[in-house]
Amino acid sequence: MVDVDRRELLLSRDGRQVTTLESLSELTSAVAFRRCDHKLHTRTVLEAAGIFVPPGQLATSDDEDLAFLERWGDLVVKPARGEAGAGITVGVVDAGGLAAARAFAAAVHPEVLLERRCPGTDLRVLVIADEVVAASVREPPSVVGDGRSTVAVLVDELSRRRSAATGGTSWVPLDATTRAVVESTGYGLDAVLPPGEAIEVRRTANLHTGGAIRDVTDELHPELAAVAVAAARAIGIPVLGLDLIVPAVDGPEYVVIEANEQPGLANHEPRPTAARFVDLLFPETRASD
Repeated sequence: MVDVDRRELLLSRDGRQVTTLESLSELTSAVAFRRCDHKLHTRTVLEAAGIFVPPGQLATSDDEDLAFLERWGDLVVKPARGEAGAGITVGVVDAGGLAAARAFAAAVHPEVLLERRCPGTDLRVLVIADEVVAASVREPPSVVGDGRSTVAVLVDELSRRRSAATGGTSWVPLDATTRAVVESTGYGLDAVLPPGEAIEVRRTANLHTGGAIRDVTDELHPELAAVAVAAARAIGIPVLGLDLIVPAVDGPEYVVIEANEQPGLANHEPRPTAARFVDLLFPETRASD
């Protein structure tokens, strides 16, 4: 073990050693890492491979951005580089919201990407060594009213539960984004929800900001599995978490919104993600199918 705090490990077997940082290992090339790390680069690589991505362009902070908004009507604005959902705004529909979202994203990275917001379910497909090992639907955090507690209290309680369940890696921030999403439902953070009424408090399903995950591996349409493997091959990466928006998990339609070079493995339990990762590093450990 090299660095526990950074989750960096030195694994060895029969005299051979491999260094890993969570699901990232020295088997991932710098080129493949870069293809995932920069979202515009990711789009270029996937489009060249015939894989569908939403209409998108780099923000220019001028009339081109407004024209893009006018054309598509509903946008996702995100930093071209970033992780854990930082700087992403979903549901930008007017010029004021666009300006605020650009500034929010630029605080994370100066290059900002505008994409058409596509309706559907947020799907993560995990590929290891050209094999789909797991697939999960990710759902934005939501709270349910009890007729007594304010939305702020409900969000805080949800955040505490998510943090406890994930060892402190997931929580729901009470920030401007959460406030704006809550207000879009017609409530405020100080409002008391009627008993049984549920509202989303974030639009993104990122696990780091309180999203929930549900295994759908057995429901995954073969076309979606094939797209995930094709994306991993196009990028040239041995471990990939591919994020798609789909109308239905058991249908073939999709758009790819992101590719992650260091996907969480534990999020997909009880699927054998850790075992397949070890098999990738040390192929001799894999039992014959």
